[in-house]
Amino acid sequence: MRMSLEPTQSRSEPLPVVDEFRARCGLGVYLAVTFGLAWLIELGPVRMMGLKSGAAVVLLMVGVMFCPTIGALAARWYERGGYTDAGLRWGNGWYHLLAWLGPFLVALLATILTVLLGAGTLDLTGHGMLEKLPEAQQAAARAQLQAVGPWFPLLVIVGALTQGMIITSVATFGEEFGWRGYLQPRLEHLGPVRSLVVVGLIWGIWHVPVIAQGHNYPGYPVLGSVAMVIFCVLLSIIFGWLFRASGSVLAPTLAHASLNSPAASLIVFAPDANPLVGHIIGVIGMALLAAVCVWLWRSGSLTANRATAEALT
Repeated sequence: MRMSLEPTQSRSEPLPVVDEFRARCGLGVYLAVTFGLAWLIELGPVRMMGLKSGAAVVLLMVGVMFCPTIGALAARWYERGGYTDAGLRWGNGWYHLLAWLGPFLVALLATILTVLLGAGTLDLTGHGMLEKLPEAQQAAARAQLQAVGPWFPLLVIVGALTQGMIITSVATFGEEFGWRGYLQPRLEHLGPVRSLVVVGLIWGIWHVPVIAQGHNYPGYPVLGSVAMVIFCVLLSIIFGWLFRASGSVLAPTLAHASLNSPAASLIVFAPDANPLVGHIIGVIGMALLAAVCVWLWRSGSLTANRATAEALT
């Protein structure tokens, strides 16, 4: 069975019938709730405790990932329009497989290039990451590394691709139900490419408070925030295409989980790389993501089908 890169007519769903004023207010409700709740948490308790302070902050950041879902639920309640455009269906399973493995493979190539280009030093032992851990955790981590020995790389990758994906997918659905399942359909009238870029800009700006505190790009509060916005625009194009083509919010949920778990786990194999340069989140990785975006654009895969375009305008 061949997987087509073009969305099919049967996968398009019209926006719920909502009057224009209520629809515009619904979008405002979504943005206000999504940004308000997330920034309140990140600029309040997360900033007070510090990103690396422990399990409490981890739970808070998982809660932040569900703010787009809360925003989408609030906006849909206000609009009274239902959930026909939210992608709450299985969709085309081939795209789920692509979403599971695709980000990991791109990240793997980015890590290989990071090492080959001299932007990071290869470390298959895991010891390079020890100094990045809180001092209280280093002894236990060192003992675990000694126990697994040469199996460390395999255990990291397999664990991230299986158990890590299952756990992370729950949290990434919290974001994708909002960004792709609600916001993207309401911006489709801007055009098949421009809408994805705008979603990415909004998504990237939403991350700024936590990036400025050292998440993803520690030591680079300003440049890191700019890099994150660019990163989110590139991801939005790819995730948005997956949402359109598969007809399901599950595909971008899996792609997001693949990025956050197996793709992110590869950083331990070149831990000294500058985050602005190396791995999937740096210039090297973003260049690869940009190449994917250009290919999707040149192949015509980003163009929404006529039924979807007409329903969303």
